[in-house]
Amino acid sequence: MFSKREKDIMKLFMEHHGKFTTSQIAASLKVSSRTIKTDIKNMNEELKKISCKINGQSGVGLWLECDSQTRKKLEQMIYDGFESCIEPRTRKYYLAADLLFQNAYIPMENLAQKYFVSKATVLNDLNELESFWKWFDIEFVKKVKYGVKADGVESQVRAALIEAIKKIGGMGETGRESVQLYFQNIDLKKLVEIVYLLEKRFQFVLTDNSIKELVLVIAVMIKRMRASHNVQFQELDLFQESRRMRFVLEFLIHQLEESMQVEFLNEEKIYLEIYLGSLRFHVPIEKEENLLAIRNRNPEMFQFMTQLLHDCDKKFSTCFGQDEELIRTLMVHLECMVLRINSKLQNHNPILDMIKKEMIYEYEVASYFMVKFLNKYNLDVLEDEIGFITFYFGASIERMKYKKTEKIAVAIVCMAGCGTSYFLKAKLERCFQNIKIKNILSKASVSQSKLDEKEYDLIITTIPLDINHIPVIQVSPILKDADIRNIQEVLAGRFESGSNAQEDYGYLRRFLHNEITILNCDLKSKEEVIHLLGNRMISEGFSDSQFIESVFDRENLSATTVGSLIAIPHAFEGHVIKQGIGVMTLKKPIDWEGERVQLIFMLSLDATSNDHIKEIFNNVLDLTKDKRKTEKILKANHFKDLFN
Repeated sequence: MFSKREKDIMKLFMEHHGKFTTSQIAASLKVSSRTIKTDIKNMNEELKKISCKINGQSGVGLWLECDSQTRKKLEQMIYDGFESCIEPRTRKYYLAADLLFQNAYIPMENLAQKYFVSKATVLNDLNELESFWKWFDIEFVKKVKYGVKADGVESQVRAALIEAIKKIGGMGETGRESVQLYFQNIDLKKLVEIVYLLEKRFQFVLTDNSIKELVLVIAVMIKRMRASHNVQFQELDLFQESRRMRFVLEFLIHQLEESMQVEFLNEEKIYLEIYLGSLRFHVPIEKEENLLAIRNRNPEMFQFMTQLLHDCDKKFSTCFGQDEELIRTLMVHLECMVLRINSKLQNHNPILDMIKKEMIYEYEVASYFMVKFLNKYNLDVLEDEIGFITFYFGASIERMKYKKTEKIAVAIVCMAGCGTSYFLKAKLERCFQNIKIKNILSKASVSQSKLDEKEYDLIITTIPLDINHIPVIQVSPILKDADIRNIQEVLAGRFESGSNAQEDYGYLRRFLHNEITILNCDLKSKEEVIHLLGNRMISEGFSDSQFIESVFDRENLSATTVGSLIAIPHAFEGHVIKQGIGVMTLKKPIDWEGERVQLIFMLSLDATSNDHIKEIFNNVLDLTKDKRKTEKILKANHFKDLFN
């Protein structure tokens, strides 16, 4: 795609139909000639995709070389904001949005001309959407002499549109221009203002991504309603609404009807309520503290959730079933999650890779819980949702460790899911004495109001934030050791850290055995690794005959790579005869679901028999940060040399 300056260069050629020297263009745009030369080179890379070029000759200058038809399309691209030079991986979602909004046959020639590609390319792009159509229950139809069409139930068409526009760029600030093209008669900025007003009026705080998502949902709703495409009552899963939610919904609809000149039918009100209930919050709409009230809202789910927490306690030697804050917050999240999944509203976790690599143990607990929970409700297991749930278990684990007195007033500003903020709150209170987390805010809510320096002593944020009158510390969403040290330094060493790294890897070493160690292997895939090391562990009596199958089941849920060339494949549960950790090193790294892996620890551990599982995971996490130790293990030729 063209940058703003590249568009300005193109306008010079379009408007003056002449030849320009590099110096003339540079003077006009007030940049260096070297910059213009670089821009021209980049522009030609894009222009060649549509058989167009900025040509040049020494002593003559530069000029635009293309036919009249291509020039007209370039004018549309430059002046109307349509980005013609779209990346192939994004173009298919532009095509999906076109088909879904149209609800009628579109000739392939029209799509090819619009996107400056061949009919064959359009067909290839549409073929890549097969899983996309399937996920949203959309029927994709090709008909000779008519073209192509995407058809489906209205609620699913909208869900697919929302996801397609997200892929185009609808969840980021840089994507605003491309998204606005689909909503020419809808003021997206006004919708954002209405959402901020709703937050302020009812004192809840949405995550920043949820604000963008809600704006997108409303924009799609309005466009579809204006085109007389309304949802049908029987398409929706009805649920018992609360009095507070009814007030929120009525206020929002009143604002939208006045500002956008649309009328919401009853079915549309229910549809919007479902989306409101499925969004993620820092401070939720429903502020129930009473466990009985939460239980009564959905007794069956509540009972099953608490039973699963007790199952986790038995498996991981924890006390989740006694943590009332975990039970409250987790239940609210699970209700929203079920609504999201049933509504086909995909909930992308922007820090999933970081969670999997920095919260290995907590992610494993969440995986165990989520597989059982989602299987109960016949829902697909999604890695992104496991990542969000990880923070709730992480927060509970932090609360189990210490109870601190509270004096220092702190606000947390966070953009990722609500579980992130709960986890940060719990870990900060564990790692530092005498602090009080007074509030959890989104970036949007901070920008809408001035924070009182008398109310807060410190702001801890996971996103860049500029506040002059209150100290601000930016940290990772998972609060790494470096973040803790940074906070300590900023606060002049007033607090004690709860960090306790196991530098000698004692827990990990305790379960290593020579007979299940294979060094310097020349294997090419993770499948070969799992079969070879898994069979060794079975033959040596550490695991049963179903162990390998269970390891692959766990890999299908989520790859067990943890970064720094390390993977920890293991069975989902059970299949342990005696405890041990198999070790394999490879001569060369292999691809393991997009990660490079050369050091493998295969776990055959019974979590119910001891309380060392978390420490073993922590040892592995420490090893990912210990490059020298990892290199030494990879060079070892004998078992005794692994940790010497």
